[in-house]
Amino acid sequence: MLKKQQKWIALFVVCTFVWLLQVSTMPLAAAGTSEQASVASAGQGPDYYEAVGQKTAPTKKKSILPWILIGVGVIAVSAALYFFVLKTNYDIVGTWSLTYIATSVGTFTYDTVFTGTKKSGTMTMAGSVSGVYTVDGKKVNCYVADPHRKWEFIGEFTSKTQMSGEFKYYYDNVLQPQWGGTFSATKK
Repeated sequence: MLKKQQKWIALFVVCTFVWLLQVSTMPLAAAGTSEQASVASAGQGPDYYEAVGQKTAPTKKKSILPWILIGVGVIAVSAALYFFVLKTNYDIVGTWSLTYIATSVGTFTYDTVFTGTKKSGTMTMAGSVSGVYTVDGKKVNCYVADPHRKWEFIGEFTSKTQMSGEFKYYYDNVLQPQWGGTFSATKK
């Protein structure tokens, strides 16, 4: 009887072996999970239970301190830039001691009064000759004239109380300057 059933026993052993190979490659259910959970999640990958079973560390809250410090830094730099660079207003209004050096003629110094605003107004030199002035940032343009003469000053502020540049002197409304030179002025 054994010889007749050898084929059936061999078939049973081979089928059992194949079944055991298949079962051995399946993941084991995690401890504490129910049978329904393993059946419901049968469609998930082989390392599903290992991934679910791992405890992840709680995420740390990101500090907003660096952003606050960056914001304060940007505000501080903007304020410094505004107050020290862009907000520098040169005030020409007041009395200045204006000295101009005419090439081959000589040096002349007059008290000059600027009245008006920081941007434009009237310039009076030596108490008798007057004209207009304009200020654009650091740049200064002004002239004084009487019926026969005109002095034109083009320069810029070198500090809040000093300015310098070049001047031209015209006589009898001639378009070309008769002579010129440099000027400097100090606020009194």
